[in-house]
Amino acid sequence: MNRVAILATPFVLVSVGSAASGDFHTRTGVRVYPVNEQIFEVAALPGETQIEDFWCGAGDYAKRVLGAEDRDKVYVVSEAGPGVVADSRSTVQFSLSPPEQTEGALGNRTYWGPNIGASNSVVEAIHECRTKQKRDL
Repeated sequence: MNRVAILATPFVLVSVGSAASGDFHTRTGVRVYPVNEQIFEVAALPGETQIEDFWCGAGDYAKRVLGAEDRDKVYVVSEAGPGVVADSRSTVQFSLSPPEQTEGALGNRTYWGPNIGASNSVVEAIHECRTKQKRDL
């Protein structure tokens, strides 16, 4: 049992370390970047992004990097548009706070992607990662 604890510890440090540098990837390859203390943006996968990918990235980042609980909410604070931090033309900004309590969001409103104010629990958002994995089989 001590071996498992020793092996698990470096994995956690690597995950948090790479997220702190703005290079967090979900298990499905979705990229997530911190914008400020409240906001993070999820970048589209080139040529294949679906709305579920944005939720997957938001939930996974909230859980593994920000330490959010399964029942905590993840909110859309800016709809799809060019990234502030990510080098991507299609990112969606999220926060653990509702849009009206979040400072620094772009507030984009576009024709696709999740709408400003939409929310999911962290566990519901992470479930979208599993949905993506099933789509890819």
